[in-house]
Amino acid sequence: PPPPLPPPPSPPPPAPPPSLPPVGIAVETDASTPDSKTGRRRQRVLLDASQMTGDPASTLYDYADSISLDAQFYLVDTISGTALDQAKIIDLCESAAASATCAIGDGATISELKLLQLLDRNDTIRGDPLLDASEIEDDGAGSNVTISHANKVEIVARSVAILEEGQTLDELAANVTAETEQKITQLRENTKLQGNLAFTSLVMFPPRPPPSSPPRPPPSPPPPTPPPSLPPSPPPPSPPPPSPPQIGRAH
Repeated sequence: PPPPLPPPPSPPPPAPPPSLPPVGIAVETDASTPDSKTGRRRQRVLLDASQMTGDPASTLYDYADSISLDAQFYLVDTISGTALDQAKIIDLCESAAASATCAIGDGATISELKLLQLLDRNDTIRGDPLLDASEIEDDGAGSNVTISHANKVEIVARSVAILEEGQTLDELAANVTAETEQKITQLRENTKLQGNLAFTSLVMFPPRPPPSSPPRPPPSPPPPTPPPSLPPSPPPPSPPPPSPPQIGRAH
């Protein structure tokens, strides 16, 4: 019989995950596809607002508007404790600040989370935590709670760009990122915000084949090995020839 086919080659090992960016700006995709010819990008940076305590949040929004920076500003409280209930903490946050929009930052666990309060133009930049530990514990949203407010403002900047003829997605991503970085730097330098800006850039879109090149189908599995062939069966024996007729002799 023919020898068995060799096994298919093993797939290459997965690429190692990218190293974590430094503390500062994180760039992430915000719902767009290459087919739309529009790139959307959202960038975040954490800056020190200690010198702006008591100032109106409109100071930040007005300057952002003057340089065409589409940005939102969040005050950040860090809450630690046991069995923290995120939904209850958000409800407490939105009850404590009239018409506030609150969220939980990335990387939250049941023992530590970052509470983000979206600043309205009419809000004042506070220098103390929004909630008391006793409020969280009395509401059953955690125990052994501690809260810290480090006078940090998280800035979320959003930008949209149109993919021009002959421009690649990487080029579009680089242009959008550089423009937004420049505007955020201007914002820091022309307000009382402080802190270092650490920028990082991620891919704007996941790689996709162009429409003219449909994805290749996966390779077909090798055909099964046929069973060993058997020798041909001998033909059946021929029947004996008929006996000649007996002719009787006349007497």
